[in-house]
Amino acid sequence: MGLDYIRAQTGKPWRKRWDGGLDRLKAPTLLDLTVSEAARTVTAELNAGSRVRAGDTLIVQSGPDGLAVSDGLRAIGRVANPSPELTAAIRDGGGYAEGVLQRVGLFGDTAEISVK
Repeated sequence: MGLDYIRAQTGKPWRKRWDGGLDRLKAPTLLDLTVSEAARTVTAELNAGSRVRAGDTLIVQSGPDGLAVSDGLRAIGRVANPSPELTAAIRDGGGYAEGVLQRVGLFGDTAEISVK
């Protein structure tokens, strides 16, 4: 009696109610695997007295001793040991890349920069 009562009171059978959901799951755009832009986050050592805030747009430039980080013409820090992939990507892009400052360290001597 219990199962018959539930089926009679719920209206459509279970399978018909979920047909639309199954169609949505089968759609190729549900889990789109295309990646538009890869962003890498690196930790930079800031120069003493540099004033930066989260959200600032910075320039990341390849150099002989790692990557230099500047805010326009003012050098504010450097990335001492960048990954080889990041270094190659910046060199392939003309030696420069745009970075966005995500977070400044507690003592103001380090910063996390998202490089595009």
